[in-house]
Parts: sequence; C-alpha cells; structure tokens
Amino acid sequence: MKSTLLSMLAVSLTAQNFDVALIGDMPYGPASEPRFERVIADINRTTVDFTIHIGDTKSGSTRCDNSHYTKVLSWLNSFDSALIYSPGDNEWTDCMRANNGAYDPLDRLALVRKTYFQTDQSLGRRPVTVQRQSADQQYSLYVENAIYVKGPVVFATLHAPGSNNNFEYKLVQGAPNPFYDNDKEFNARNAANIAWLRKIFQTARDNKSLGVLVAMQGNIFDGFYETGTGPTRSGFEGIVRVLREEAATFKGEIVVVNGDSHYMRVDKPMTDRFPGCTAATGECKPFDAALDARGTTVLNLTRVEVPGSANVHWTLLKVRPGARNIFQFEFMIVPDAPTGAAVSASIAGPAALETNSPQINLDGSKSTSPNSGDLTYSWSNAAGYPLASILNAASPTPDRKSTRLNSSHRCI
Repeated sequence: MKSTLLSMLAVSLTAQNFDVALIGDMPYGPASEPRFERVIADINRTTVDFTIHIGDTKSGSTRCDNSHYTKVLSWLNSFDSALIYSPGDNEWTDCMRANNGAYDPLDRLALVRKTYFQTDQSLGRRPVTVQRQSADQQYSLYVENAIYVKGPVVFATLHAPGSNNNFEYKLVQGAPNPFYDNDKEFNARNAANIAWLRKIFQTARDNKSLGVLVAMQGNIFDGFYETGTGPTRSGFEGIVRVLREEAATFKGEIVVVNGDSHYMRVDKPMTDRFPGCTAATGECKPFDAALDARGTTVLNLTRVEVPGSANVHWTLLKVRPGARNIFQFEFMIVPDAPTGAAVSASIAGPAALETNSPQINLDGSKSTSPNSGDLTYSWSNAAGYPLASILNAASPTPDRKSTRLNSSHRCI
C-alpha cells in the first residue's frame, strides 16, 4: 500500500498541467454553423492540447446526405490541435427519418466509419496517434472506439449514442421502423463496448493513472431509459453496470462526458441504485427517487454534459495532476457575432484586425514607415477563421467588392 501511494505521488509530481476542450451536439443545422465556426476559432485561440467532440454533428431533423459528412470532416480538421471524435445518434441511428432522407442507418454508420476513422491518427491539424479497438481482430469493426493516454490520464471514446443506444429501435416518430434489425447491430457493438470499457480501466491500472475520462454521446444517466422508440429495456444497462463496478475498484477520478439532452452541467449523478431498472428482467421500470434519496453516491465519478444544440459553446477541462481534484471544468461562453454596418480599418503597421461585423473595408493607405522606406502590403486570412476572398492582397486598399467578409473573420 505504501509503495502504491509513493508511486502515485511520484506521478503527480512529475506530470505537467494541460488543458482539453470538450464539445458536442453541434452544429445543429445551417443556422448554427456560423456559431460552430466561432467555437472553433475560440478554441484555436487557446493553448488546449486537444479537443474531444462527443458526437451529434447535425440535428435530428436535418438530412444525412453524403455532403454533410464531408463538410463536417473539413470542420473537424480545422482545429489547430488534435480532434478526437465519437459518433452520436444523429449521424446514423436517426437517419431513417423522412426529414433526414430516409437512409438506412447502417449505411450511414458505415459512411461515418469510412469518413472519420481511416487510420490510427486523430483528426485536427496536429493529429495524435490513438489506440483503436479495431486493432483487436475480434473487434475489427469498431474503429471509432479509441484510447489516448496523456500524462497520468487515460482518455477514451465509447460509441454509445442517444436513441437508447440503438437498442430496440422499433418505432420512428410513432411508425414502425423499416430498418429495425432485431438488435443485431446493438448486440455486437454493446459487447465490444463492454470489452472496451474493461480495456480502458485496465490501461489505467497498468499505467498507474490518476484519472480516466470516457466520452460518449448518449446520456446514460438522465436518458437511461427513454420509451419513444419502443424499447422495453435500457440500451445502457451494461455500460452502467461496468462503470459502477470499475469505479468501486479504481482509486483515481473518473469523468464521463456526455451530450444528447442539451443541458450543460457538472455533477455526480451515479449512485449504487441510479441509474438502473428496479428489476433485472421484464419491462424496465427506472429507479426514481428524490435527488437526496437515490442511494450511496459514487464519489469518484463525475459527469460533464457539454453545451450543445442552441447553446453553441464549449467546456474547458483543466487537468491538474498536483491538485486535490485532477479534473477541473469551466464553461466557455462564446459571444454571438454582432450585426451592423461595415467596419473601416486603418492599419498603420504590422497588425491583425479581428471583427464580428458581417462586412469590413480594408484600408492600409495611411500606414507610414519610421525610416521613410518603401512600404509593402499583404492581406491574408488568419488560421482558424472562415476563409474570405481577398483580391489585390498586395494593395493598400484591396478591392471593396472582395473584402465583404462573413461574420467572425480575422485579417492580417
């Protein structure tokens, strides 16, 4: 026991602080896409080591056309650091809806895997190497489940989306689901998820890690059992059981990052009884009680639900190995872009101009040289911002027609 404590102490003293961005459930439709781009730009202005997107890159009422996944890939690769992504239900399980294009969900799932998980590299401009479950031949299909170890923390993704984890998805908006497969997809993926959860915690024990973070899109707590798709049991029962068992023996801190219900929060919802069904068989009757009467709290497990849907913001995770709580969280609220008249900028030297105005006129003609030398001009887009077309970039006053920019641009 003494040697274990000394080992953990040595790890905490040598590990460095670092930050991670947590996002998900965005963008939800074309109207929120500019706001999502501002989130990306906001994160790119920080020094976070990497970003985790827990899934749902579209709303449940927008189409699942191929072009959407291509566009999302471009967004995810525009993060300056690494981007680790896990699929949500809106990317595939709900695509059979008429307003989604009436696609076969398994066809969309295959496209998700092909588009975002081709190698053992993450997404983003500075990708990192991750361990994928597909490296195990027994689970070769599950390229989306990943582990990334940084310092004394094991970060992992688990493909457990909303819509009851695609379990007993018998009804689509009240009508029979024509693509219901008698849970063949769920049963295979759920077995893989259970094995992966065990692998995550075994990795943490092998590395003597101080913390584990598991990211998934489904809300396994408040969304443990939702009846809208016709199920009789929760699709999250196995995951909850394993998390409860592993939390009882793991000596460090555990964080579950989820989305789906679009309510940003940090709490400790798991107890020895919640979430769960009151009986192991038969139709699930979810255990329910007052918040202070749900049983014994699992104190080393914290849930973080990321902002999403209409709340297009992000969560800053501060990893502080030397602190009492290795995981610390802060919601980062990104201001809306103001609307108004064009902004005129007079640049008198090397500088950067940043604006949220919908249009801007660039003018560097009043610039002067301190030694009376000749001046040169070069206008360009800053990294991490939406691209604007700038013609005559070597001119002190680029063509006004070419400098009407979309919101949230930065020119240098």
